[in-house]
Amino acid sequence: MSRQKRALGIPVHPLLVHFPIAFWLAVPVLDLLALFAGPEPWRPMALGTTIAGAAFGAAAIVTGLLEYTQPSLAGIDMRLAARHGVRTVSAWCVFTVRIAAAAFLPAPHAVTLLFLALDLAGCALLLQGVYFGTRQVCGQLEKD
Repeated sequence: MSRQKRALGIPVHPLLVHFPIAFWLAVPVLDLLALFAGPEPWRPMALGTTIAGAAFGAAAIVTGLLEYTQPSLAGIDMRLAARHGVRTVSAWCVFTVRIAAAAFLPAPHAVTLLFLALDLAGCALLLQGVYFGTRQVCGQLEKD
């Protein structure tokens, strides 16, 4: 018996995860533009995009944890789900550190390089999480 959290008949976690992925993959591009084309308007756009990704990411993490704590869901590979969760939560933490750094550090080029390094680390973790999440979904589809 599946007890996935649903909204309008759609599982909520798979619905939400696309937003932080899209937002966070755009952030390094915006920071590169801030580095090479000048900080305005790219640096504020990068920060806003990071914050939007963190907000949607928090919601995706909560719904993912709710599903993970229900091992009765058919087709869930708990080890694969744990790998997915650890990577995506780690990415969320890196992007949250980036938000805090933007709030407390000045805005010269060296800080933009720090932001870019955090962006790339967060994206690497995010893409690993996406890989494990995709394997989870494909494994469930094969069982259906």
